[in-house]
Amino acid sequence: MPSRPSERARVVILGGGFAGLSAALELRPDRHEVTLIDRNRWFEFLPNIHELLSGVKTPELLRLPLDRTLKRAGHRFVRDTVTGIDTEKRTVSTRRRDAIGYDALIVAFGGVDATRGVPGVAEHAMPFKSVDQCHRIGKRLARLAERRKPAQVVIVGGGLEGVEALGEILRSLRGSSMQVTLVEARERLLPEAPETLDAHVRKLCEPYEVDFEMDCPVQRIEPKAVVLADGRSLPSDLTIWTGGPAPPALLSVCGLAPRGGWAPVDLTLQSKDHPDVFITGDAADLPTPLLKQGYHALDMGVCAARNAERMLTGRELAAFRPSAKPTLISFGDLTCFLVSGKHTLAGPSLGAAKEAVFELVMTQLDAQPWRIRLPRAVRRADQAARTLLWPTISSLESLRRQSHLSLL
Repeated sequence: MPSRPSERARVVILGGGFAGLSAALELRPDRHEVTLIDRNRWFEFLPNIHELLSGVKTPELLRLPLDRTLKRAGHRFVRDTVTGIDTEKRTVSTRRRDAIGYDALIVAFGGVDATRGVPGVAEHAMPFKSVDQCHRIGKRLARLAERRKPAQVVIVGGGLEGVEALGEILRSLRGSSMQVTLVEARERLLPEAPETLDAHVRKLCEPYEVDFEMDCPVQRIEPKAVVLADGRSLPSDLTIWTGGPAPPALLSVCGLAPRGGWAPVDLTLQSKDHPDVFITGDAADLPTPLLKQGYHALDMGVCAARNAERMLTGRELAAFRPSAKPTLISFGDLTCFLVSGKHTLAGPSLGAAKEAVFELVMTQLDAQPWRIRLPRAVRRADQAARTLLWPTISSLESLRRQSHLSLL
């Protein structure tokens, strides 16, 4: 707590993703001295990074500068790597600075790449978790497409990231000689979604050079192959790893989580063991687990910020109540799925809804003046028109496909 009533309470936020940035923007600079720490200089809109594989998006369209965004909001940005949290002294240590003290701490770390203990992932596979990583994958795919001989691409993981990556490869390269194999350790694609999506995605892929290896864990990744648990070896010129998120080790090192686990919180997002620490976004292990989605992280960041202020002023904390939002899963230009509970609507035109969500959230999180914000929004809209809208209205067949919606 502040030592004098006139002092602003110190709120430190660790992580500049959806949860961390939304928490910072919720706090008023006249009441709080807010410091957000992240090793990267950008906020990145991760739900659309798959579009970097096809060139539908470019890196600058998916980013907001954290320094200027936070400065405009009246807060401080520290670009550094967090190395420790001392919950007794209420300080955060970083690689290049002295300890930073806090009255309330909001931990908004995202996950790290989950290698699942598979040898060779770090050395021979390309990860799929950031703008830079997906941009590199897109450039590598473009080079492979220019080769005279057929290229072999293996996507490891048939969850949301793997399926959306496959869709973008088909969007831009389905006229090439590239052959794609998707490997999934479980029995179906998108195992958290309704079962009908598995069959629908497979059917859409039938005209193309796409194979599925289901219920088939990966044993190891080699420089030019993916070796499966049954001993088979799949040739691979490019291996894309979409193994999902794993808890960062710092959570357990600092005593906020069990070893190898996410940080347990109560319904208010307050740490189970440290009342002045709030855990939000992917890092939080709620009593009722939630899918690790950007829209949940946005809401959790706002809730954590409000509860930090309530804690600092001695008021009762409020429970986090996740809103029931549908999930949009794009599959290149072939279709887009809108999943709400057990029901799924499919059709290419739903891609416009996902683009609208992207535009809305980016504008909402961009705290810079309108003279800067508006040109950036115009650039995003122009890119969307050229790469998403125009291809859908350039022929009668495209228009016919766009108008088709089906309930799966």
